[in-house]
Amino acid sequence: MKANLMSMNILVDSSGSMESIASDMVGALNQLVDENRELDVLVTYSIFSNEYQPIFADVPIKDVKRFELKPDSMTALVESACKMIDEVGARLAAMPEEERPEKVMFVIVTDGLENHSKPKYTRKRLMKKIKRQTEVYNWLFLYLGANQDAIAVAESYGIAADKAVGYEPGKARMAGKVLSRNLCQAYRSFDASAFRNVGFDDEDRAELGED
Repeated sequence: MKANLMSMNILVDSSGSMESIASDMVGALNQLVDENRELDVLVTYSIFSNEYQPIFADVPIKDVKRFELKPDSMTALVESACKMIDEVGARLAAMPEEERPEKVMFVIVTDGLENHSKPKYTRKRLMKKIKRQTEVYNWLFLYLGANQDAIAVAESYGIAADKAVGYEPGKARMAGKVLSRNLCQAYRSFDASAFRNVGFDDEDRAELGED
């Protein structure tokens, strides 16, 4: 593993319901990158509505350009998360050991519930993938969800309660600040145990307006 190198993978909902907060969400993602360009982080960004759409992969954070988000259609969250986990895992496995990131963070951001994945992409299938990547490879999964019980939904996918947070749609831009803190904490965690303990605290929840 390459010490002090992190892989940060961001999967963002671009379904039609995101239209009202698209600008703020783009601002949040840009803020996340701008505040952390000095870190040794590789960024992968994908979006989803009816279909899963990779945008870019393994770009050094210092070189990431502006994010874009053009909402439309439905919410194939489970299918998209399954596909992105598989893609990221395959790329990491193909890297020479000495170049492979020491830490992997996977962030899911949505404002609605799953409603369009193909039948073979079940919650159980996603949960199995998340469990394996968490327990075998020590990936860190974070979930931000608006207009839902984010903790309950995340747990149904296999993501721990302390790694999930709800956010008010009007506070979407604040998500950038909160994710930036989590990224810094994860990046600077001194061992695997500290990395696993990264999650959302009471300050994060208050700032995002979680009930």
